[in-house]
Amino acid sequence: MRRRLLGVSLCALGFLALTGVPAGATDQSGQAGRSATADPVVTNFDSTVRVEKDGSLKVAETWKLSNVTGTFTRFVVTRDHLPDDVDHVQKIEDLVVKSAGAEKNKELSVNGDISSIAVADLSGDTVLEFTYTVKGAVANTLNGTEVRFSPLTGLSLTVQDANIVFSVPEVTHVSCFAGAIDSNTPCTLAQLGETAGPTFKQQGLPPGNTIRMTIGFPKDAIAANSIVEYRKTFKRAFSTDAAQLITALAVLLLGALALAVLYRLRGRDQVDPRRVVPASLFSLGQDTRIDFTPPADLRPGEVGTLIDERIDPVDVTATIIDLAVRGHLTITELEHETEFARPDWELRRVANAPAEELQRYENVLVRAIFGDNDTVLVSELGRQVRANLGLVQDALYDGVVKRGWFIERPDRTRSLWATIGIAVTALGVVLTVALALLSTWGLLGLAITAVGVGLLVIGRHMPAKAPAAGRVLGQVAAIRGELLEMDVSELPADQHAELCSRALPYAVVLGGSERWIDALVATDTNEEEDEGFHWYRGPRGWHLQYLPDSLRNLTTNLTGALFTR
Repeated sequence: MRRRLLGVSLCALGFLALTGVPAGATDQSGQAGRSATADPVVTNFDSTVRVEKDGSLKVAETWKLSNVTGTFTRFVVTRDHLPDDVDHVQKIEDLVVKSAGAEKNKELSVNGDISSIAVADLSGDTVLEFTYTVKGAVANTLNGTEVRFSPLTGLSLTVQDANIVFSVPEVTHVSCFAGAIDSNTPCTLAQLGETAGPTFKQQGLPPGNTIRMTIGFPKDAIAANSIVEYRKTFKRAFSTDAAQLITALAVLLLGALALAVLYRLRGRDQVDPRRVVPASLFSLGQDTRIDFTPPADLRPGEVGTLIDERIDPVDVTATIIDLAVRGHLTITELEHETEFARPDWELRRVANAPAEELQRYENVLVRAIFGDNDTVLVSELGRQVRANLGLVQDALYDGVVKRGWFIERPDRTRSLWATIGIAVTALGVVLTVALALLSTWGLLGLAITAVGVGLLVIGRHMPAKAPAAGRVLGQVAAIRGELLEMDVSELPADQHAELCSRALPYAVVLGGSERWIDALVATDTNEEEDEGFHWYRGPRGWHLQYLPDSLRNLTTNLTGALFTR
């Protein structure tokens, strides 16, 4: 693959040169030397290469150019792609170009795998003398070291005769290939001379072709000086080598352990939520009447917040229904203009409401709903209520803390750990990008990111219930069982509607609301239209059989009015 990519690069360079001028030379105005009667050509390329003990190559070249006018550019392969994303890089230093004893202006540049040397201001037949040093050309092998050098490559001119002689110590093997960059065609001559060093010859090297030479040395005869660079690939950036993999796994395991310890110390409830404490919503009062007496004066909104540690839309809508049932407001369903018209309801503040003390969050909710008015339509609750909903949530969170169920507000606890989780996750992402670009330790950044994501997940469960919530949760468990399993028909007939209405908001939060609504519907004993209850009134022609649909629509519209942005 490396050879094919390099071949494409060299062919492109050759093509550009060929399109610049017929034989790779361009005059200073950028036009081809159209007046030339013969094609530009390299008649002779003679090179001597001395291999130093430290692995550097001292190169001296003589180029005999014919009919070359303008700028002459030659190329050297200075980057070799090896497996495992490794590159061996060669560097050209101490470059001097002379012609007729005078130093010429030159420009050395690197483009991908190729280094190019451009010499300007040439005219006609010219002899150029190049001297330079190559570092990084000697690599270690299993049996010693090797020089790998390609001084002739991608040239846009024909090279009629090329001669390269190496001055080296003891040699073990040589090879030379000419042609395309990945060609296996041997050079015209590659031999170990008896008096001179390794000699390589190639006759008639066409434009765009390459000569590649390899010379082997015994171990320790020549120092390896390979300049190793690594390609930026996904595989290397996220290396699974032993050190990187073990470190990333260690960070993951330690992070998981730290999260588990953190949850155990800060997030685990200090109560057993499965504990059931005898409790009931109903108690026997005077004169054999049944009183509605939720334990600890629990309110539906507080129950919902205690259970899942957050304020949900159902907690607020259940609170509105509970306020209506307790006589602080009335809900009136308006007549439908058409069968398909959107339903609407009027909420009205009750002037002579019961003299019970409302919880702070209930007062804030009533003010948010009505403001300075006594009535409001559900469809018009709108922006004002949503703007004040945060105050309702604040009051409800403060209330559960005041009751001693939580040490600190659950929403603030979640927000704190969410902030920390986002910070750790962001740090992990930044480290992942930086480590992937600059090293092979990308997996470590991913491990830190995973710990941050884990902290985000666990942060949602960090609010911990205080010991004081234990008994209340046990009572809530008993109430839930009562709402789901109690035989509603056992309630006194003269109190049936009242008690079912009082239980309904709790059933909305804890489950079983359908059976309590059905119990209310069952109080309808005739086919005449029904006025409803003191807390919910239907439009003209309304029947109690419509109550399930009416309450379902009311809940949906209240949620939309209060929580939809």
